[in-house]
Amino acid sequence: MKIMMIMLSLTSPILKHPISLGSTLLIQTIMICNYLSSNFESSWYSYIIFITIIGGMMVMFMYMSSIASNEKFNMIKMKFMFLIIILTIMIMMLETPLTKFISKMEEKKMVFHELEETKSTFKFFNFNKMNITMLMMMILLISMISITNISSSFEGPLKKTYV
Repeated sequence: MKIMMIMLSLTSPILKHPISLGSTLLIQTIMICNYLSSNFESSWYSYIIFITIIGGMMVMFMYMSSIASNEKFNMIKMKFMFLIIILTIMIMMLETPLTKFISKMEEKKMVFHELEETKSTFKFFNFNKMNITMLMMMILLISMISITNISSSFEGPLKKTYV
């Protein structure tokens, strides 16, 4: 999975179309969230990361769909991407004894740190930090209300129309 994430990261500079960049970001987000939920006992961190990135992607999609013109995919780059994906899958299928040994060591390390990770989840929202959490919630609420009041929906779309 790590190799797939690295290969997707290396292909990002090649891509120029917003939909292909968004799809690679979505695939990377899903893989990172799966990795986090499998390594931590509590999967709340992966849920929070997934929801945050998907929300940001929705905002970016709305912005890009209102501004960007309709472009077609370049098939040469699609063939190159297909080749990279095939090579990544082939590398992932070649599981050496070293990777099996590393995975066993990681499993032993996870068992050792299980107690510390559950303690960190309980400390996330304790009574002493409730004031900070409430302050952050109020700041987010006030900023959301002020942004919706500042932006006027009667002025039309963001995309300029040349008549």
